[in-house]
Amino acid sequence: MANDKKQTGFSLVELVITIVVLGIIMAGTTVYISNSTIAYSNVAQREQLTSLGRVTIEKITRELRSALPNSIRILNNCIEFFPARAGSVYLTLPVSSAASSFSAASFRIPSSANIEHVVVYPFNATALYAQTSPGPITGFAGTAGSPTATVSLTGSYQFAQHSPHRRFYLAEDPVSFCIVGTNLNRYDNYGVNSSQATPPSGTAQLVAESIQTNDDGAVFPFTYLPGSLQRNAIVTLDFRFLIDNEWIRLSHEVQVRNVL
Repeated sequence: MANDKKQTGFSLVELVITIVVLGIIMAGTTVYISNSTIAYSNVAQREQLTSLGRVTIEKITRELRSALPNSIRILNNCIEFFPARAGSVYLTLPVSSAASSFSAASFRIPSSANIEHVVVYPFNATALYAQTSPGPITGFAGTAGSPTATVSLTGSYQFAQHSPHRRFYLAEDPVSFCIVGTNLNRYDNYGVNSSQATPPSGTAQLVAESIQTNDDGAVFPFTYLPGSLQRNAIVTLDFRFLIDNEWIRLSHEVQVRNVL
């Protein structure tokens, strides 16, 4: 008897249909993976921008909170202030005539502080940076004694007026934060100048990059609302960061004590 067996296999039509279906599935998978990768990249970029902004604002905020009252001045994307490192209540003060020292209640100076100035009743920034006599600021030479301390000055000086709370401050030389191009820098070691330099000479330290000062118009990264008898001063930080066409804007208000 003859053994008649039919041979089976794929036809050309079936093979073409299979290839087309597999191509469609692979194309859809590729688009899905590509979109997921782009979405992940965008999220990672935004997180990087957010982290950069938060660290930048936190650094500036910490320093501004210790700013000497009424020492803040802003010009051309730069903010400048005296860092206050210690303070106390004075018992005597050379107001009617000049002297090289005065007595005060005991206080402590941080070991890391580089005190350069004694300040009494800093009623405005112009008087602080002008450093005239009589005035609100003079050089600091040292202190000795407890519980009554003698605060020594670098020379004979007359303060302009008493503080309403008989308070004095010990401060370091001014520091500045300036945006130059797209970089935010911190400046110190440049002394005291009656006119604000933007940026000042001295040591520059990079704080942040990719900051924009134009967003369909000029952006003001620093604004200052002076304090009054009823409230503290307020510095508003408004930073725009741009990296690889990804934007983020962070705005933050910092209260600066107004105890004179």
